[in-house]
Amino acid sequence: MKTIDPQIFPFFETIRVVNGVIQHADFHHERMRKTCISNFNEFHFEKVLDHLELPEKGIMKLNIWYNKTEMEIRFSEYIPAIIKKIALVECNPDFDYSFKCTDRSYLNKLLQSTPGADEIVIVKNGMVTDTSKANIVFEKDGVFYTPDTFLLNGTMRQFLLTTGKVTEKAIKAEDISEYERIYFINAMNSLESALGFECFRM
Repeated sequence: MKTIDPQIFPFFETIRVVNGVIQHADFHHERMRKTCISNFNEFHFEKVLDHLELPEKGIMKLNIWYNKTEMEIRFSEYIPAIIKKIALVECNPDFDYSFKCTDRSYLNKLLQSTPGADEIVIVKNGMVTDTSKANIVFEKDGVFYTPDTFLLNGTMRQFLLTTGKVTEKAIKAEDISEYERIYFINAMNSLESALGFECFRM
Protein backbone atom coordinates (compact mmCIF):
# COMPACT_ATOMS: atom_id res chain seq x y z
CA MET A 1 0.00 0.00 0.00
CA LYS A 2 1.31 3.43 -0.96
CA THR A 3 2.79 5.47 1.90
CA ILE A 4 1.06 8.76 2.65
CA ASP A 5 3.22 11.80 1.92
CA PRO A 6 3.01 14.36 4.77
CA GLN A 7 3.82 17.10 2.29
CA ILE A 8 0.63 16.31 0.37
CA PHE A 9 -1.63 15.39 3.29
CA PRO A 10 -0.26 17.15 6.41
CA PHE A 11 -3.07 16.13 8.78
CA PHE A 12 -5.04 12.98 9.56
CA GLU A 13 -7.78 11.46 11.70
CA THR A 14 -7.99 7.96 13.14
CA ILE A 15 -11.58 6.93 13.82
CA ARG A 16 -13.07 3.82 15.41
CA VAL A 17 -15.89 2.17 13.45
CA VAL A 18 -17.93 -0.53 15.19
CA ASN A 19 -20.37 -2.61 13.13
CA GLY A 20 -20.79 0.20 10.62
CA VAL A 21 -21.14 3.02 13.16
CA ILE A 22 -18.56 5.81 13.56
CA GLN A 23 -17.67 6.39 17.20
CA HIS A 24 -17.56 9.97 18.52
CA ALA A 25 -18.12 11.42 15.06
CA ASP A 26 -18.86 14.92 16.39
CA PHE A 27 -15.50 15.13 18.17
CA HIS A 28 -13.60 14.03 15.05
CA HIS A 29 -15.53 16.42 12.82
CA GLU A 30 -14.85 19.32 15.17
CA ARG A 31 -11.13 18.56 15.34
CA MET A 32 -10.91 18.46 11.55
CA ARG A 33 -12.79 21.75 11.35
CA LYS A 34 -10.53 23.48 13.88
CA THR A 35 -7.42 22.11 12.17
CA CYS A 36 -8.52 23.40 8.77
CA ILE A 37 -9.60 26.80 10.06
CA SER A 38 -6.34 27.25 11.97
CA ASN A 39 -4.10 26.17 9.09
CA PHE A 40 -6.07 27.00 5.92
CA ASN A 41 -8.65 29.57 7.11
CA GLU A 42 -11.43 27.49 5.54
CA PHE A 43 -13.15 24.11 5.92
CA HIS A 44 -14.39 22.00 2.99
CA PHE A 45 -15.27 18.68 4.66
CA GLU A 46 -18.50 19.56 6.45
CA LYS A 47 -20.36 16.35 5.52
CA VAL A 48 -17.47 13.98 4.89
CA LEU A 49 -18.34 11.57 7.71
CA ASP A 50 -21.98 11.41 6.62
CA HIS A 51 -21.30 9.96 3.18
CA LEU A 52 -18.76 7.20 3.77
CA GLU A 53 -19.42 3.58 2.86
CA LEU A 54 -18.62 1.89 6.16
CA PRO A 55 -17.78 -1.77 6.84
CA GLU A 56 -20.87 -3.28 8.45
CA LYS A 57 -19.19 -5.80 10.75
CA GLY A 58 -16.33 -5.77 13.21
CA ILE A 59 -14.09 -3.14 14.75
CA MET A 60 -12.36 -1.19 12.00
CA LYS A 61 -9.88 1.66 11.94
CA LEU A 62 -10.78 4.50 9.60
CA ASN A 63 -7.92 6.80 8.63
CA ILE A 64 -8.54 10.08 6.83
CA TRP A 65 -5.51 12.03 5.62
CA TYR A 66 -6.31 15.51 4.36
CA ASN A 67 -5.11 18.88 3.17
CA LYS A 68 -7.00 22.05 2.32
CA THR A 69 -9.30 20.50 -0.30
CA GLU A 70 -8.42 16.81 -0.74
CA MET A 71 -8.37 13.64 1.32
CA GLU A 72 -7.28 10.01 1.28
CA ILE A 73 -9.51 7.49 3.06
CA ARG A 74 -8.53 3.97 4.13
CA PHE A 75 -10.08 1.28 6.31
CA SER A 76 -8.14 -1.43 8.10
CA GLU A 77 -8.85 -4.08 10.70
CA TYR A 78 -7.95 -2.85 14.16
CA ILE A 79 -5.20 -4.87 15.83
CA PRO A 80 -4.44 -3.75 19.41
CA ALA A 81 -0.83 -3.00 20.25
CA ILE A 82 1.13 -5.31 22.54
CA ILE A 83 2.87 -3.25 25.21
CA LYS A 84 5.13 -4.88 27.78
CA LYS A 85 7.74 -2.23 28.53
CA ILE A 86 7.16 1.50 29.06
CA ALA A 87 9.81 4.18 29.42
CA LEU A 88 9.82 7.83 30.44
CA VAL A 89 11.29 10.11 27.77
CA GLU A 90 11.92 13.85 27.93
CA CYS A 91 10.98 15.76 24.78
CA ASN A 92 12.21 19.09 23.45
CA PRO A 93 10.68 21.93 25.51
CA ASP A 94 9.59 23.57 22.25
CA PHE A 95 7.96 20.48 20.74
CA ASP A 96 4.39 21.16 19.60
CA TYR A 97 1.86 18.55 18.44
CA SER A 98 -1.37 20.46 18.98
CA PHE A 99 -2.63 19.28 15.57
CA LYS A 100 -2.81 15.62 14.53
CA CYS A 101 -0.03 15.78 11.96
CA THR A 102 0.89 13.09 9.46
CA ASP A 103 4.57 13.83 10.06
CA ARG A 104 5.24 11.85 13.23
CA SER A 105 9.00 11.66 12.75
CA TYR A 106 9.86 13.35 16.05
CA LEU A 107 7.46 11.14 18.02
CA ASN A 108 8.94 8.07 16.35
CA LYS A 109 12.43 9.32 17.19
CA LEU A 110 11.46 9.65 20.85
CA LEU A 111 10.09 6.10 20.87
CA GLN A 112 13.21 4.73 19.20
CA SER A 113 15.45 6.56 21.67
CA THR A 114 14.71 3.92 24.31
CA PRO A 115 15.67 0.47 22.97
CA GLY A 116 13.32 -2.27 24.09
CA ALA A 117 10.46 0.05 25.03
CA ASP A 118 7.13 -0.70 23.38
CA GLU A 119 5.72 2.68 24.36
CA ILE A 120 6.88 5.87 26.05
CA VAL A 121 5.44 8.39 28.47
CA ILE A 122 6.56 11.76 27.14
CA VAL A 123 7.67 14.35 29.68
CA LYS A 124 7.86 18.03 28.73
CA ASN A 125 9.35 20.57 31.11
CA GLY A 126 8.98 18.04 33.91
CA MET A 127 5.27 17.46 33.28
CA VAL A 128 3.57 14.31 31.99
CA THR A 129 2.00 14.79 28.55
CA ASP A 130 1.04 11.84 26.30
CA THR A 131 2.48 8.64 24.89
CA SER A 132 3.64 8.44 21.28
CA LYS A 133 0.15 7.37 20.19
CA ALA A 134 -2.27 8.06 23.03
CA ASN A 135 -3.42 10.34 25.78
CA ILE A 136 -2.89 9.21 29.36
CA VAL A 137 -5.24 8.60 32.28
CA PHE A 138 -4.07 7.90 35.83
CA GLU A 139 -6.15 6.16 38.49
CA LYS A 140 -5.97 6.83 42.22
CA ASP A 141 -8.52 5.67 44.80
CA GLY A 142 -11.03 4.95 42.06
CA VAL A 143 -10.76 8.46 40.57
CA PHE A 144 -9.37 9.06 37.07
CA TYR A 145 -7.12 11.97 36.10
CA THR A 146 -5.62 13.10 32.80
CA PRO A 147 -2.67 15.50 32.50
CA ASP A 148 -3.57 19.09 31.67
CA THR A 149 -0.21 19.35 29.86
CA PHE A 150 -1.25 17.09 26.95
CA LEU A 151 0.43 17.33 23.55
CA LEU A 152 -2.70 16.51 21.52
CA ASN A 153 -6.23 16.99 22.82
CA GLY A 154 -7.48 13.61 21.64
CA THR A 155 -11.10 12.85 20.86
CA MET A 156 -11.42 10.13 23.51
CA ARG A 157 -9.84 12.47 26.04
CA GLN A 158 -12.37 15.16 25.14
CA PHE A 159 -15.24 12.67 25.41
CA LEU A 160 -14.15 11.47 28.86
CA LEU A 161 -13.78 15.04 30.12
CA THR A 162 -17.15 16.06 28.68
CA THR A 163 -18.90 13.11 30.32
CA GLY A 164 -17.16 13.72 33.64
CA LYS A 165 -15.40 10.35 33.73
CA VAL A 166 -11.97 11.94 34.10
CA THR A 167 -10.62 15.16 35.58
CA GLU A 168 -7.76 17.32 34.33
CA LYS A 169 -4.81 17.71 36.65
CA ALA A 170 -1.20 18.90 36.52
CA ILE A 171 0.91 15.76 36.92
CA LYS A 172 4.67 15.92 37.33
CA ALA A 173 6.83 13.03 36.17
CA GLU A 174 8.13 12.64 39.72
CA ASP A 175 4.56 12.11 40.97
CA ILE A 176 3.67 9.13 38.76
CA SER A 177 4.39 6.68 41.58
CA GLU A 178 1.61 8.29 43.65
CA TYR A 179 -0.97 6.77 41.28
CA GLU A 180 -2.09 3.16 41.17
CA ARG A 181 -2.58 2.59 37.45
CA ILE A 182 -1.93 4.31 34.14
CA TYR A 183 -4.09 3.87 31.03
CA PHE A 184 -3.44 4.75 27.39
CA ILE A 185 -6.53 6.08 25.62
CA ASN A 186 -7.15 7.18 22.06
CA ALA A 187 -9.84 7.04 19.38
CA MET A 188 -9.48 3.26 19.18
CA ASN A 189 -9.30 2.63 22.94
CA SER A 190 -11.84 3.80 25.50
CA LEU A 191 -11.03 3.92 29.20
CA GLU A 192 -12.80 0.57 29.61
CA SER A 193 -10.80 -1.13 26.85
CA ALA A 194 -7.52 0.76 27.23
CA LEU A 195 -4.31 -0.92 28.22
CA GLY A 196 -3.70 -0.40 31.93
CA PHE A 197 -0.45 -0.78 33.87
CA GLU A 198 0.56 -0.58 37.50
CA CYS A 199 2.41 2.69 37.99
CA PHE A 200 5.25 1.22 40.05
CA ARG A 201 6.32 -0.69 36.94
CA MET A 202 7.08 2.56 35.12
